[in-house]
Amino acid sequence: MISLLRYVFSLGLCSSLVLVTKTNDLYSDTFRLNDFSIRDNNSLILNITKMNKFICLKKCLIISYCLYVRYERNDCSLYTKDAIKNNLNSTNVKTVYEKKKFNFQEEEAGNSNQIESNGTCLNSSEFWSLKTNSCKPCLSGFFKLSEIPFLCYHSQTGLKTFSGSKLYCQSKGGVLFRPKTQNERYLFVQKFPLKTAFVDSQITIRGEIYKWPDGKIVSGFSSLEPNNGQMFFSLMENSLIIGTNGLFSDVSGNNNYDLTICQYD
Repeated sequence: MISLLRYVFSLGLCSSLVLVTKTNDLYSDTFRLNDFSIRDNNSLILNITKMNKFICLKKCLIISYCLYVRYERNDCSLYTKDAIKNNLNSTNVKTVYEKKKFNFQEEEAGNSNQIESNGTCLNSSEFWSLKTNSCKPCLSGFFKLSEIPFLCYHSQTGLKTFSGSKLYCQSKGGVLFRPKTQNERYLFVQKFPLKTAFVDSQITIRGEIYKWPDGKIVSGFSSLEPNNGQMFFSLMENSLIIGTNGLFSDVSGNNNYDLTICQYD
């Protein structure tokens, strides 16, 4: 029994050493560690918690328009070249990595012959799953956008409230639209001009902060929003919509909107 435990322990130790070696190789070959921090949600591509550094850096390589990676306490955040940077002081720990060959990566991403191992699924009905690091088929009725290769989307017209929209997406096997990044909000404006739709964030108390289901704070509001309809004593507007300008506003969840967008990852 003791011998078996020693064997299992040695296997775990070897696996950890291999992962550390891979991370160091990937970092030294393709990324540089920078003397600045990033706290800019508008340029955020995606955020994933409880992820090791090797997988985090690899995800940035997969996404052509990812330039920066912030990795801190197993929290992985990917950013575009438009990220707003703040200088570090001497006591701060460096946590931001930058691609060394960003222009080269963008050119390679435009190559239609790119293979699956680089994060591009050759089958138009498949998307690159960040959960499994492999190609997966979109659900029936969902479509993939080339600009966002790690999600599938579904849209449907017909008046629905917030709860009606959520239930509809659940019935299709997905979740209500969660455009956390500026890129996703920009694409909404391009793909659905002059349209408005509910997004997956709701509050229950006046003054509560709007968050996504994973606990991340929502950013990207229109000017003077959210404002609860200028009501100061009771909760009147408890849900969020994305408007024709690609920005969020709070509204009543009982409102009806003609477009529902679902996503699947």
